Amino acid sequence: MSPDQKHRYKLYYGNMRGRAEPIRLVFNFLGVDFEDFRMDQFTDDIKAKAPMKQLPFLEIDGGKTTLCQTVSICRYLAKSVQPDRWFGGATKTDSAKVDMMADGFADIFDMAAQAKYAPEGIREAAMAHFQKVIGPKLEIMQDILKKSKGDYFVGKSIHWCDVYILGILQALDEGEKGLLDGFPELRAFYFRMRNLPELKEYIDTNWPPANCKE
Repeated sequence: MSPDQKHRYKLYYGNMRGRAEPIRLVFNFLGVDFEDFRMDQFTDDIKAKAPMKQLPFLEIDGGKTTLCQTVSICRYLAKSVQPDRWFGGATKTDSAKVDMMADGFADIFDMAAQAKYAPEGIREAAMAHFQKVIGPKLEIMQDILKKSKGDYFVGKSIHWCDVYILGILQALDEGEKGLLDGFPELRAFYFRMRNLPELKEYIDTNWPPANCKE
């Protein structure tokens, strides 16, 4: 931990990207040292620490504070680490828009996960439904990006929702080859975020190559 870092962080999740990856991205973007605890089993002793008995969860300063829910953890980090960067939004309106975008993409991720991990008897139908509705959902998000008048989803500044969305887009791109090909603005955003200096080293080390073409 760097000498000027005020708090210690330990992130609990399985040995995969999944729902913890946006949190890892926020940590890396902000240059925060953290313990990335990846487990093979969600044992009872670890589950006892989790506020809602689920993963991911974040332990701060050895358990003085413990938080769960990916969006809530990302929002907390954005507002508590380097608050003068206004990473969560400079105004109440911008902050609400940042939350809105993260929640919207969280819905998309949940929809994809529910289809992918549906019980075998209904998985085919669930995937067919997902493939039917995902296009219009992404079209809505692309329209919001177009109207933001910048390179990011809330104006011209990067916010934590953009980093969060990067994690969701990576999961979608990896899970459904060609999914982003019909959305040029979203695809450009995806590669713009992948190539940010704050994230590029982590992504090049930990992510597979993108399925879609830059």
